[in-house]
Amino acid sequence: MWVELYYRLFFGRYLFLGRALEKQPADQIMKSMIYLNQEDQTKDFMFFISCRGGGMLQGVAVYDVMQFVTGDVSTSGYGLNASMGAFLLHGGAFNKRVLSLNGRMMIHQPHMSPYDRRRHVESGSDAEFISRLRTYILDTYITRTREDPEIIESLLERDIFLTPEEAKAVRLIDEIGVEGMGLDLTNLSFFYGNRDDHEMGLWQS
Repeated sequence: MWVELYYRLFFGRYLFLGRALEKQPADQIMKSMIYLNQEDQTKDFMFFISCRGGGMLQGVAVYDVMQFVTGDVSTSGYGLNASMGAFLLHGGAFNKRVLSLNGRMMIHQPHMSPYDRRRHVESGSDAEFISRLRTYILDTYITRTREDPEIIESLLERDIFLTPEEAKAVRLIDEIGVEGMGLDLTNLSFFYGNRDDHEMGLWQS
């Protein structure tokens, strides 16, 4: 039953990140997006995110793939999305980025995280590369939010936890709460296709 659940979610283009963005989940998300996009370039993705942070290298890589696929990537944030979690949440398609009523976002100055240090040392050419990534992240926030650079820079200076209303005010998200995201949850009825009443009861319990 659980195998079929994950199978149906995958081909329904529902993707999930509910942990720190390390190499394994980042690779899985990128491979899934690229494979599904090759299968059908007209269908959109729904990306559910609850991520407290992770590697800057992995975060930029996943963000770039989100921009590469031809289908829109709608992002829906729950709980705390901080650092790379916030970066991915804001990186969804415009007008399709949602944060739950009880969610929070925290953006801060990009820096080499423990997830990055496992493979890289911030010295020499690596330091120059990481510096370019930091600039890329800052520029991306400024470009996508269309806010005054000073506002974004001030938010990045220290850890500031934004409420959904505050995140929407600086255009990090577009809507607050599931009802604002335009997602037709009745589409999830495909889980129950061709099941008898007994099986339906198991799914609904």
